[in-house]
Amino acid sequence: MSSSTPLADFRERLIAFATGQKRGIRNPFVMVPVDPPAEQTTASRLQAWADDETPVPVQPVYLDRVMPQTDVFQTVLGLPSTFYQNGNGDDQTDLEEDTLRDNLAAEMVDEIISAHEDACERTEQVLLLLHLGALYPFARSSELLDEMDRRRVRATVGIPFPGEIIGGKLSFFGERAQHYYPAHRIDDRITMDHLQ
Repeated sequence: MSSSTPLADFRERLIAFATGQKRGIRNPFVMVPVDPPAEQTTASRLQAWADDETPVPVQPVYLDRVMPQTDVFQTVLGLPSTFYQNGNGDDQTDLEEDTLRDNLAAEMVDEIISAHEDACERTEQVLLLLHLGALYPFARSSELLDEMDRRRVRATVGIPFPGEIIGGKLSFFGERAQHYYPAHRIDDRITMDHLQ
């Protein structure tokens, strides 16, 4: 694998921010688009990188493991079917999605900070948020990053997101592209060809 792949560029940018070689306006967020079928393999490669000796400490956080620990997720799962008996089932799905969307990002950041408090307080730390696709359609990377910024997480945060960059905007799973200005991004998308 040459050093010019989007995955290598992502790792290099994370290290540059964590070591102070690059600076951002606020705590640095670095995003790289990933072809959705390559998301799991990309996470495995980043985990292996974190396990190696890196110039800075790297803490992977698997978002699909954090989500079930939140109160809002447990509440939605625990609602009895009779709670929705006046509807045809569509109301249940809409209510669950609204509840998760409204509260999930804040509760997930609470869980991440609680589990990795030391890492979140250190500017020379890299925090990798992996398996973002598992949160679709309930939470977006921008919601997680905004909440981390609000909670003053100081670590350099890296997110491989399933989607692409279209005209300088992030498109999550092919949805309408949106700007997310506070994030530094790698423009090229990681595909399975980069992971061979």
